[in-house]
Amino acid sequence: MYQSLKSDTLPSTPTGPALRPVNDGDQRYDRRAAPTSGLASITPLLVLGWIRRYWFIALGVAFLGTVAGLAAAILIPPRYTSSSDILLDPNDLHLLEDDIYSRAATGESQIIEVESRMRILTSASVLGRVVDTLGLASDPEFVEPGAAVGADARIAALRALGDRVKASREERSYIVTASAWGHTPEQSVILTDAVVNAFLAELAGADAQGASAASAELNQRLLELGNEAAKAETAVVDYRRQHGLSLASNDQLSTQSAVEINVQVDRARQVLIDAEARYAALVSGQTGSDAQGSTTLSELRAEYAVARQKVESLSATLGSRHPTLSAAAAELAALQNEIDNELGRVVEVAQNDLQRARDVFDQLKNVAAAQSTDVFTDETAQLELRQLERTATSAVAIYETYLTRARQTGERSQLNTSTIRVISPAFPPLVRSYPPRTVLLVAGGLFAGLALGLVLAAGLGLLGMLMRPLPKVAIQRR
Repeated sequence: MYQSLKSDTLPSTPTGPALRPVNDGDQRYDRRAAPTSGLASITPLLVLGWIRRYWFIALGVAFLGTVAGLAAAILIPPRYTSSSDILLDPNDLHLLEDDIYSRAATGESQIIEVESRMRILTSASVLGRVVDTLGLASDPEFVEPGAAVGADARIAALRALGDRVKASREERSYIVTASAWGHTPEQSVILTDAVVNAFLAELAGADAQGASAASAELNQRLLELGNEAAKAETAVVDYRRQHGLSLASNDQLSTQSAVEINVQVDRARQVLIDAEARYAALVSGQTGSDAQGSTTLSELRAEYAVARQKVESLSATLGSRHPTLSAAAAELAALQNEIDNELGRVVEVAQNDLQRARDVFDQLKNVAAAQSTDVFTDETAQLELRQLERTATSAVAIYETYLTRARQTGERSQLNTSTIRVISPAFPPLVRSYPPRTVLLVAGGLFAGLALGLVLAAGLGLLGMLMRPLPKVAIQRR
């Protein structure tokens, strides 16, 4: 069969009248057409013949591929990857009415916030926490012994850890998967848990640090506002003291005094009118008890009327010189004298009361006139005082607002309002993630070696055909 295959590789000798034997000088070799005609004559059967001829090469390369796959499965350090799912909910707990952190309102903003937090998961800050917590800077698996020390060793460990940690997120989902690989299943779980814990601590620390920084700024500003409010209130107190405006109410002291004095003037005027009327009644000789206003005088007049009636009764029955009538007449005269004395005293008292009422009225009129001048003087001072009070009130209101906000911000730094939580913790993987299983590596090496061996066998057969000398072909000249 090999003989038949070899004969197929040679071009057939042309026969017929178109070709004729010629001398060596007339013969021409078709060196250009020969290769073309040789490649065109390759058939599947010819290729199978080549493979059968060099079958040992194909089997040898397949064996080497199998050995290479087995060696790779044995020599390559295994990698075990564990993962943990984290829910990055952008809607934090709303514990305060006016929180210092704004909340994402739209879906796109929430996705951006989730993407940003996912980037924090693999940031140097989070990985640095893991390096410090696990002491990876001194681990020869992450830092070659003697290659770096101190800060350089930490950076080298940070870079090595960064190559092992990955973070991914499914589309239209807030769930982020954090994964890390190690050379043992336990190591991969330790790394994954450390990364997740460092991530949660970093978010909580950043939140608290932001609130603490804001609280510190508010407290610094609070001191300045407190000083300004104290100065404004001191200015109000000093101005009140200087201008005698000591009332806490909005009414002016001078105005209140003027109103009270005017009331007193009206009362004094009424008292003066009553005193003048009483004095005039007494002077005119009116004998009414209301006008005279004396109980003693009324009693004397009543006794005088009884005594007079007695004298008139005795005069009708007795003589003018009768002792009884003379005694009654003397008693009547005594009563008249007492009445005259009492009436004089009442008139004198009324006159004194009238003079006193006039004096009081004149004094109150003078005080009211002076007080009216003070009212206009204090009006200007009151306007300036109200301006100072408005300034002080505004300063105090701003200070109290900042004080309340500073206290809220200080308390906010102690609260963790994050709703981020781990919904799927890391578990030790059952199989390694790299390299593939030994069976797959051996099978892959076998198939790859076999394919390479077949290609190599076919190539050797083709190379042998191309290197074989070509026969001479006589071409008839035209």
